[in-house]
This record gives sequence, C-alpha cells and structure tokens, in this order.
Amino acid sequence: MERPNRFSDFLLSTMGDPTAAAASCSKLRQIKRWLRKNLLLLVTVSGVFFGVVLGVGLRPLHLSPDAILLVSYPGELFMRLLKLMILPLVIASLIAGAASLNAKMNGRLAIRTMVYFLLTSLFNAALGVALALVMHPGDPETKRILGAGTEHREVNILDGFLDLGRNIFPDNLFQAAFQQAHTVYVPRQVYVRNGTENDTAIASVDIDILKANIRMVRDIQYREGTNTLGIIFFCLVFGTVLGTLGRKARVVVEFFSAVDEVIMKMVTGVMWLTPIGVSSVIAGKILSVENLGLVTVQLGWFIFTVVLGVLLYQLVFMQLIYLAIVRRNPFKFYCGLIQATLTAFATAST
Repeated sequence: MERPNRFSDFLLSTMGDPTAAAASCSKLRQIKRWLRKNLLLLVTVSGVFFGVVLGVGLRPLHLSPDAILLVSYPGELFMRLLKLMILPLVIASLIAGAASLNAKMNGRLAIRTMVYFLLTSLFNAALGVALALVMHPGDPETKRILGAGTEHREVNILDGFLDLGRNIFPDNLFQAAFQQAHTVYVPRQVYVRNGTENDTAIASVDIDILKANIRMVRDIQYREGTNTLGIIFFCLVFGTVLGTLGRKARVVVEFFSAVDEVIMKMVTGVMWLTPIGVSSVIAGKILSVENLGLVTVQLGWFIFTVVLGVLLYQLVFMQLIYLAIVRRNPFKFYCGLIQATLTAFATAST
C-alpha cells in the first residue's frame, strides 16, 4: 500500500499541483489581457523616454539645423495629422449626438454646458493669477532686461466677455474653422479743432486744426486658431433641429453617424503612430535648445507652477464637481482617462 502512495506523490511532484497550474495560467491570461488592452499606453510612454534619450544622446554631435529639422519632421507630420482630425471629429460627433436627443434635453444640455464653461473658466483664471503671484515663475531678470515694453494695450474684462459672445455666435462658419475674434486697442489720431474732436478721416486736411491727440480705440480683429465655441454652438443647434425632423432627416443623421465612426477609426490608426511622433517631437525640441541647462533652470519654476495648477484643478476642483453632480467615485472615471491624458501631455495638445 505504500508503493502506490509513493508513486502518486512522485507523479504530483513531477507534474505539479493542478490547482496551482490553473491559477498560474489564469494570471498569465490576465497579464496578457492587460498588456493587450494597454499596449498603446505602454508604447506611448516608451516613446517619451526614447525621445529624451535620443535628444540627449545626439546633443554632443552638434547637428546642423537641417539635421535637427529631419529629426523633428516625423513629429511635425504626426501633429499635423492630429490637428487634421479635430474639426471633422467635433462636427460629426456633436451633430450625431445632438440629433439623437430630444430638443428639451439639448436645451438643458446647452445651458448646463454654458454655465459649466463660464464657472470653470473663471476659476482657472483666478487660480492661474494666484499661482503666478505666489510662485513668480520664469526668470525674474527678464522683466528687468526687457523693461515695461512698448505695446500700448489695455486690459478690459468687458472686452473678454464680449469676445466670448462674438466667438459663440460667429458671423462666418468657415472663418470660425481657422480664426477667432478678439478685441485689441490700436492708436488712432484724433484732431482737436475749436474745442471739438474729429477723426482723421473727417478733418485730416483742415487748416484750422490746432493739435492732434493719440487715443487708444477698440478694434475687432481675427487671430489664428479654431473658434471651437462657435463650431460647437452651430453643431448643437444644427443637430437639435435635425433631430426634430424625424424621418425626413434620417439619411442626414446616418451620414454624420457614419462620418463619426470613420473619423474615430482614422484617429485610432493615427494614435498608433504616437510613439514615433512623440519621440521625434521631444528629440527635436531637445536638440534645438542651445543651452539646455540654462533653459531647464529658467523653465523649471514655470513648469512646476503650471503642473501644480493643473493638479489642483483636476484632482481637487474637478473631483469635487464630479462628486457633487454625479455622486460617484471620481477616481474610477479618471483612471479611464490615463491614455488620453498621457497623449495630450506628450503632444502638448488636447
């Protein structure tokens, strides 16, 4: 009776415990599943480190400007591809999403979005000013060397709100795709004649003019940059009205839904180029800096201040908003944003 027991013990010792083997296989499957799910995240982080190592390693070679341009060229193409996808993705997704909801829900959503945008923008501005006053980021010698500057510009809170309204309601949708309105103050000559003031276009050649004054006047100009607010407003209104048409607009709704899916697949394909693009961008920036140590010291406080502000906003302010409105654990939600956050951080773009 002892020999079978010894033989069975021998078999178990050679083959191993079936329960332990099954548990190890299950762990291996979980690891493979996690690696497959987070593969893009891992290669993106690897691209960041590879870009830093490549840039630091090539600095002693003192490459020519053309060589540095070639190093950063793949990153430039990657950034152009990302920017190419933004506008069609926003338009298609907003119109398709707004058309699937009813008009009342869209109205409430628009009001809540506007209130949320105004409150968060106000908090961000106040937080940024407070941190800048406390931390004093950047090089303090810059202000002493450059002086007060020569640009005559007045800062007016009213102009900021008026520009916000002008961008929400653009007068040209195609122009909103690449320009946004903003108020600037420009000098204009005002001629004084017999106690009255006349513009240059009215009394510029009058012999009775006594003197001329320079006055800063408002001027609405357009600067480069996508007017995202105006496009979002138009797409929400367009999608809301489209949803009220019922069967008549079914083909149009399906069209924008298909465009949304196509753009998302294109974005997914572009995202797999992130390691190459990110490493190229980082290496090119490191190589283009003349004095890396000096720039690192000068920008250290600035980067620290910006990161501190972002952390306070995301980990404190936004967490409180999410917890108060949704009433769920906000950290689970933010865990799902790791990939998007790292991509935005690496490419300096949202």
